[in-house]
Amino acid sequence: MTKRHAPNACKIYLPQNVVEAATERVAWTFDEFDTISVSVSGGKDSTVLFELVWREAQRRNRRFQCFFLDQEAEYKATINVVDEMMRRDLVDPLWLQVPCRMTNATSYEEEWLYAWEPGMEKYFIHPYSDLSIKDPLPVDRFYKIMNWADRQIGSGAVSLVGLRSEESLNRFGAVTRHPAIPGVNWSSKAAGGSVKLYPIYDWTFEDVWTFIGNEGLQYNPIYDWMYAKGMRLKEMRVSNLIHEKAFRSLATLQEFEPDTYERIVARLKGIPTAARYGREQMLFDVRKLPPNFDSWRQYRDFLLSTYPVGHRLDAFLARFADQPENEGTYRQQVRQLMINDWENNVPVAKVKEKGESLRRWAEIL
Repeated sequence: MTKRHAPNACKIYLPQNVVEAATERVAWTFDEFDTISVSVSGGKDSTVLFELVWREAQRRNRRFQCFFLDQEAEYKATINVVDEMMRRDLVDPLWLQVPCRMTNATSYEEEWLYAWEPGMEKYFIHPYSDLSIKDPLPVDRFYKIMNWADRQIGSGAVSLVGLRSEESLNRFGAVTRHPAIPGVNWSSKAAGGSVKLYPIYDWTFEDVWTFIGNEGLQYNPIYDWMYAKGMRLKEMRVSNLIHEKAFRSLATLQEFEPDTYERIVARLKGIPTAARYGREQMLFDVRKLPPNFDSWRQYRDFLLSTYPVGHRLDAFLARFADQPENEGTYRQQVRQLMINDWENNVPVAKVKEKGESLRRWAEIL
């Protein structure tokens, strides 16, 4: 059953399934916009969204763009999925393999993966595609590139994104809080006057996998391997292997894709350590305070004292000085130090009163 989010953020359940609702949304998008771009990642959500858009394009004999920012440190299986999408009829590939500095959460010594660095071709984790754009852009950081891409689409165009509100309150707010189109609460504004739409925003994990199974869609086999390893649904990520939210995937990379593992080890420092300890509770995890410390503040201060001196340490110290002084905050600061998140990509959240999140979800549901 599909859900409609009212202006006050309450969920209203409607007598329509999510496939019907998403199909109607995609058809409406083709009615309203001349230029349509679909962002894909090689993951399950963008697989579903791409299929819905491609089917509508087939019905109308309309072309559309398929956008993928390739961060080089990707599963080979992910690249295979994206490559298959890009080569379908009616698809205009926008596959970016452009120089891009990605923060490296696996090492204190090598802070960047300079993806697609000119002159380093023989060391690339996977090779260039014959379909991709390779010329350097005016910017070389992830979010700036995404912003640049939105501006290139231009005013009056639309970008479709497979974001789902079920995954977090932040995503729920991002999708529904500020609609770009009156009455279309699954829309938001983007740079350059373009619009982002989220046609599967009300799908659940179960909806996604049911659709993939019922329709016999080709999907990323990494999910099968993760399932076989007993991973929970929310742990199954197929994005860039070294960033702050996904580097734990390195712990199984050698088993899943040994060739990719060998190439990423040769390309970047910190990979073997992250692969060995990425899922260990005593390293990279903040669920339990190590027994040698009496408080999270004491543990945080110890980590700061051992952190290499330089601009990254200065960034941590300046940011921590402006944050609340309580154990919940200190624990999150420990997490940032462990994953070398000096850029604040996984921000320290305001520590809420006990039960506040539960009450918030109860209001929405």
